[in-house]
Amino acid sequence: MQKPHITIDLSPHLHDFLYHEFPESTDAVVLTLASDVGKYINSMVSISDRPVKPVDMVNPISIILPVQEWNHYILEHNFLQVIKWKEKMIQDYLESVWRLRVREYFTTGYEKGFKQDTIINAFLMAYNIRKNRFTYDQIKKIDYRNRQKAIGEVAKEIQLSLFE
Repeated sequence: MQKPHITIDLSPHLHDFLYHEFPESTDAVVLTLASDVGKYINSMVSISDRPVKPVDMVNPISIILPVQEWNHYILEHNFLQVIKWKEKMIQDYLESVWRLRVREYFTTGYEKGFKQDTIINAFLMAYNIRKNRFTYDQIKKIDYRNRQKAIGEVAKEIQLSLFE
């Protein structure tokens, strides 16, 4: 019997992120409900009594869904799909969680006195993200924007205290 699965379109760095989040995965991501990411993706799946037309995807990834006592019949006897707007919600959610992880990595790395380049390389290695100019620069930009935001907050706080 084939395991229930869906296929969605995700950026390559989010493929690597999902494989990091669900390490028991090999060819397809094996979703578990033990994490918030797994619960969210699982909640976006819809069922249909008719087959779904395949859609062209740039970066498809297959996700195997968890089968439990309460959903096994539904998953075995219906067609599964993620409609376009829910797929977009999954993409946005995964991107925001990924950016939070980058921010946490940098915060901890800077607290420990590491340099930006060392933190970026450590993050890429830890999340098994293929190092290329795009991912390196993307992570660097996220750190830059986070630091600019922090500097802006400090400036606002100083200005407010000047006028008290």
